[in-house]
Amino acid sequence: MCGIFAYAGDENAVPFLIEGLRAVEYRGYDSAGIAVVDEHGDIRTVKRGDHKASLENLAQTVIGGELSGNVGIGHTRWATHGEVNQKNSHPHTSHNSSVAIAHNGIIENFLQLKDELIESGIVFLSDTDSEVLAHLVGIAVESGASLRESVVRAAARIKGNTAVVAVSVNEPEKVVGLRVGNAGGIVVGSNAHSSVMASDTIALLPHTRQVVYLEPGEVVEIEAGAVRLFDLDGNAIYRQPVEIGRNFEAAKKGNYAHFMSKEIAEQPDAIQSAMRGRANFATGALSLPEVELTQHQIKSIDRVVLTGMGTSLHAGMFGASVIESLARIPSVAENSSELRYRDPVLGPKTLVVAVTQSGETADTLAAMEFARQAGSPLAVVLEIDGSQATRVADFTLPVRAGQEIGVASTKTLIASMTTLLQLAVFLARARGAISENRVAEIVGMLAGLPSYVSAALDLDSEVSSLAGRLSEFADLLFLGRGAQLPVALEGALKMKELAYIHAEGYPAGEMKHGVNALLGPDMATVVCAPTNNLYEKMLSNISEVKARGGEVAVIATVGDESAQRVADHVIYVPECPELLQPFVTVVPLQILAYRTALVLGRDPDKPRNLAKTVTVE
Repeated sequence: MCGIFAYAGDENAVPFLIEGLRAVEYRGYDSAGIAVVDEHGDIRTVKRGDHKASLENLAQTVIGGELSGNVGIGHTRWATHGEVNQKNSHPHTSHNSSVAIAHNGIIENFLQLKDELIESGIVFLSDTDSEVLAHLVGIAVESGASLRESVVRAAARIKGNTAVVAVSVNEPEKVVGLRVGNAGGIVVGSNAHSSVMASDTIALLPHTRQVVYLEPGEVVEIEAGAVRLFDLDGNAIYRQPVEIGRNFEAAKKGNYAHFMSKEIAEQPDAIQSAMRGRANFATGALSLPEVELTQHQIKSIDRVVLTGMGTSLHAGMFGASVIESLARIPSVAENSSELRYRDPVLGPKTLVVAVTQSGETADTLAAMEFARQAGSPLAVVLEIDGSQATRVADFTLPVRAGQEIGVASTKTLIASMTTLLQLAVFLARARGAISENRVAEIVGMLAGLPSYVSAALDLDSEVSSLAGRLSEFADLLFLGRGAQLPVALEGALKMKELAYIHAEGYPAGEMKHGVNALLGPDMATVVCAPTNNLYEKMLSNISEVKARGGEVAVIATVGDESAQRVADHVIYVPECPELLQPFVTVVPLQILAYRTALVLGRDPDKPRNLAKTVTVE
């Protein structure tokens, strides 16, 4: 979730780059840097890797200094590959300094590409995946291709969601930007004297109110006062600019109709942010530096209790499932309002993990206080650092999803799940329950997770059609088994929150114990049934519903022909490792609730009777 800003105009780019980076700094505090094409046509780069002081230290170095040029790019980084230091800071330059790039995303096949480039004689100066892009673009430029063609060629070699901006000494008046996949948006605008692009609309407000949003698979060229848009085949695209709002809230929403749709779309970025500094995709290692437990404490844990409310509870249920399966520690997830009054048996060998977006939820705080008094080691997984929960907990695992404005949580859920999966792997390795090779295998899976979720986001049109049908029902049933049960519960909760339709999430194996009495043509059923070890059982559950006259929609894995034969509607999610399936099945359920709400004329950002943070019982 790095921040990008680029400028091409008739004034010195340096102060504009710094101000632009200040606007997107929330997307990455680890390091900051700029690359400017100076008056001699050379690329000059200045970088700082000082954690939260990076941007201000960079500003003090370059503002009022000798560095000057009319074209430049800037970057604020949240590290995913390589330590936080100056050499790993962006922008990165090609081997002969003819090209500089700034990048947001994860290059899933970077090790393969890096080995190939090293064999050809390229010397790498950083540990990042992004440097691969700089060299690929540089090689294409050397072959005689234009900067735009070179960026497209480089992007064609990589796997994963990517947003990149680039400058070249061969075309010193231009900046090229490209977007592939759903992670890392780019917004572009211009005035009579300059053109700018950034990863957030806010950064463009000082320059223009007329902006263009890059869609996946599009390239943009900017120079002073000019913006040109193309597809990946080089065909020109003509798109009317959008007038952005003149207030902060409207600008933050960008070209999205609602904050919720924006936050659903930001989930690949949220996953990347949750992995920052934890999953090392170069070495296959995983660490959680925030965990303040000794090896002895970790090995002495005999039970894990995860607690939360609403969506956070569903994240906790997922966490309990993966902790138990990977670390082999008995694990449960409990509603905080029940845990606080149940007088549970807790103690020094019970690890309690609270999950809370705000860190201020009254019942969760009370449950945490009970655990603290019982002497349990206490962790909190949350978005808002510095909240009350961080002061109660022994240590904090921030999810780093970024501010969530929509009342119904989306990207915080998926970032919490990502964090809890990493906690499960960390505990499992610390206890010797899994090998280093298994850790590396899971880290490799995590590298592809933003792409899997990005592919699930592309299901909007199919889900919208289903939403139109489900909006006609007064009652809905959501079914899941195993790790899909919390997904089904979350799908039902979202439908209640946003569309105001009575929806019930239920374990599919419980149908014969009461739920079958409700089945019939008046209640539609949504079934989470990706291809996994419980798939055959889920097909049986679908048949039960159909035999009783119920209408069924299935969330299935692409290529599953059986689902088409037994269900009325099928939404196909991408194939992925079973461990990651809940991430891709929850996305269409979020979209489904959002789209159903729109069909029914509800405001998805401000559902009635609900608040973002519940600070009272």
